[in-house]
Amino acid sequence: MNYQHLKTGFVAMTLMLLAACSSTAMKYTKIANNQNLTQGHGVVALQLVNNTERLATWHSSWDEVILVRLDNQEELKQQAIEEAKTKAKKRGKKFEPEQVDWEPEFFILQPNTHGTLASQAFVGTMPEGEYMISSLYSSYSDGNMSSWITMPVFFSAGIFEVKQSQFTNLGTVVFQPLLSTKEASFWSTTSQQKAYVTRMKQGQDLTEFVTQHYPKLIQSVSFDKVNGWKQDDLVEYRNKLASLSQENSFGERSVSLNMGESNALLSRLGRLHLLDSKGNLSSDTLPTSSQLTAATYFNDQLLVGSERGELFAGQINNWEKVSAVSAKEAFIWLATQGEMGYALTGSKNQYRLYSFKELEQQWEVLGTFKKKPGNNFWVQNGGIFPFFDDKGKIKLINDNKLFTFEESGRKWESKKHPAFKQLIQLNTGELIGLEVSQWDGIGDQVVSLDYGKTWYELDRSLSIFGDVKADATLAAVLNGNTLVTVGRVKAKNNKKRALSIISAEVKSSNLNPKSKLLWQTHGQPKDNCHTILPQLSSGQTLYFLCDQGQVVKTDDMGKNWQTAIEVNVKLMQEKYEGFLEELQQQSDKEKQTKTANANDKNQL
Repeated sequence: MNYQHLKTGFVAMTLMLLAACSSTAMKYTKIANNQNLTQGHGVVALQLVNNTERLATWHSSWDEVILVRLDNQEELKQQAIEEAKTKAKKRGKKFEPEQVDWEPEFFILQPNTHGTLASQAFVGTMPEGEYMISSLYSSYSDGNMSSWITMPVFFSAGIFEVKQSQFTNLGTVVFQPLLSTKEASFWSTTSQQKAYVTRMKQGQDLTEFVTQHYPKLIQSVSFDKVNGWKQDDLVEYRNKLASLSQENSFGERSVSLNMGESNALLSRLGRLHLLDSKGNLSSDTLPTSSQLTAATYFNDQLLVGSERGELFAGQINNWEKVSAVSAKEAFIWLATQGEMGYALTGSKNQYRLYSFKELEQQWEVLGTFKKKPGNNFWVQNGGIFPFFDDKGKIKLINDNKLFTFEESGRKWESKKHPAFKQLIQLNTGELIGLEVSQWDGIGDQVVSLDYGKTWYELDRSLSIFGDVKADATLAAVLNGNTLVTVGRVKAKNNKKRALSIISAEVKSSNLNPKSKLLWQTHGQPKDNCHTILPQLSSGQTLYFLCDQGQVVKTDDMGKNWQTAIEVNVKLMQEKYEGFLEELQQQSDKEKQTKTANANDKNQL
């Protein structure tokens, strides 16, 4: 296989397969929990990571991975020709084999949402044969409008085999945009430079995930020998793209760590960044390609949680995997209070809160809580957020209820409470959140300086429709008593100012929930960098997340900016185009060598 397979073959196959998709009945591959494996079938699993915040305005993730079967296409073509030949003979019409339409077999994998947050896991069963991912597909409809997007894949990922009664683990496939997915033109253009899909070199073991979700498969599927991708001469090219994505992984989950001077930014594809109080950066890739989701220091080592029950303990360049929870659960929160460790996990329909004194011993389940969708047709719901009060007692807000754990009776007491879309607790105890609004989901910014006893709303005078990112950001606390956020504070002439960094000096003793803060206006946030990272911000330094994953910082309230964590999409595009050029040159050399060899043979 060479560059022509990737480019010209890719285009031709795309046109043929997409035309067939419009008329072919797709075969679904879903496996029921109690289902025996169909005779002659095997099982396929893959993890799909979107290395971006979301795919498009109406699309957060993919709904389907569409596979095309390759090994029986000649057989299907000949069957179609014979059927058409028979019909033509009966009707006395002229028969032209090259005019006969035929359709390959397509199979659809759909995501299993147990134990995942940002990544997606796809599992299905299909007949023994040779396959390729033809495309990724997502659709949206709310009764008023419909939208759908698709991303061709084909040789970008490669070919794999499904064998009867065997497991095929495809590891991780990455979707990597090279342009902004916010732009309407992103999905309307067919440019090869807008995005790529590749597979990760480091295989993600999905065996435990499959066996825990579908225990009956253990009786009919051999997991001793696991199949994977077939090797070809595009492996090195894919590995370069995989490394490029991992080095520029998108991270939006920041954590205020409980020990030392470092805080963490948790990214997709297993990427971890630690930033100390001086802004020094340490980065590492953990032995996973999933989204990192939670972190805390426990017993002098860093714990980092991920999806599908993955938990790692250690330090930079030295990690050990810890088996503590089911692969059906994703870590949402990790924390340490005294000698106790705590963990919140989420599965498809519920949350679990654990406590533990030793990592390797069985963890105690302190409680289970109902998991609600972010919203339905009528109601916007809040999320789930644990925190500690001033006495170190664990509390938890789930949607519109506050739960307090009574240690003496080992039970939870609950009462009504405002719901939050976001809520974090800093190391110094402050709680910073976003309330739920029944209008668009995102309500007022709020802060509590007394461990949740009193909440103060922050009036920022934002635009109703234009300040989407600024509306959804949290505030930050600097130097212990300086509250910082972004807003459009009104000037004396009652006109709104440009979006700016604003601050106010606050103390729990002088804050009144009914009074407005006296905001001071500073510099403007960088374009497309309107999300404050309060867990990283401290001292005089503010950190902001940009839309494409870059993290920037300012020590002087927006007058000057520096890059703290680089995600250079433009440079990624240049390198991607360079890789394609290398393939083209390699392909040209192969052609020249073949031509020269052929000429030598003719001379002989």
